[in-house]
Amino acid sequence: MSLYARDGIIGLAIVVLSPRALGNGIPCYGGVLPLAKKGGALTSEERRRKIISGAARAFAEKGYRATSVTDIVEAAGVARGTFYHYFQSKQAIFAHLVDSYFEQLSIVLENNSARLREAILSGQPPLYAWQQNTVDYLRFHKQNPQLTTIIYQEAMAADIAFSQKIEKQAAFARRKLASDLELVKERGLIIPCDTELVATFIAGSAVGLILTRILSDEEYDVERLAFELVKNQSRALATSQKSIERFLDAMEERLFGTSREERKATSGAETFSRMLGDRKREHGRKR
Repeated sequence: MSLYARDGIIGLAIVVLSPRALGNGIPCYGGVLPLAKKGGALTSEERRRKIISGAARAFAEKGYRATSVTDIVEAAGVARGTFYHYFQSKQAIFAHLVDSYFEQLSIVLENNSARLREAILSGQPPLYAWQQNTVDYLRFHKQNPQLTTIIYQEAMAADIAFSQKIEKQAAFARRKLASDLELVKERGLIIPCDTELVATFIAGSAVGLILTRILSDEEYDVERLAFELVKNQSRALATSQKSIERFLDAMEERLFGTSREERKATSGAETFSRMLGDRKREHGRKR
């Protein structure tokens, strides 16, 4: 796991960005900047976006070091000269992708901090804001697998300038989350703790889910993943274990429509099914 992944960077401060695919346009806060329709002449800005889209695909598929300008222009479907009209090198366009990601992230951090603070100051249960922030965070990365791959798996190893940029953003994100946690702590909603350290743990665990679940080929229920993350984090920070368990049970029933008894029955059936499958495989090996 990269240094970036260990430190974490985003944590709970997330808002929804509209679904998008880099192949159809360039991701931006709140949606996608679409490319021109087929058959129409591209404007200068549309050609630039097309190059950026192709670069994102190439870097995500081949990695930063293995990607050449030739790979980028082939992915974008433009001439080599057109590329150099907009960008001086592959380093320049890679830096643009990294900057674009963090520009969106800065807005995300501010909006989600406001969401959590509003819940706290208005007397609403902050766990629902916490849950929604985590859902939006995971969903954003799920809907943007190319940018996610570039940031989490390529940028740290690309070169020292990119590493320093990410470290700077990681520090900003941790401070932002720690500030929000201070407000939660002041209200007596979590145990006394080092909020900067807790912010690092929270952000790191979310990054871990991205690397092991969101970027995997398997399909996962984002809301369920988010709830499991929030559930375990809130248990660790709760001032009363009995109270947090009652609240989490009610929250889970509200979010997913299942009672504790139903969840236990489902869990038992799944355990029995796994045991039966293990026994069948063991019997097959003996034969």
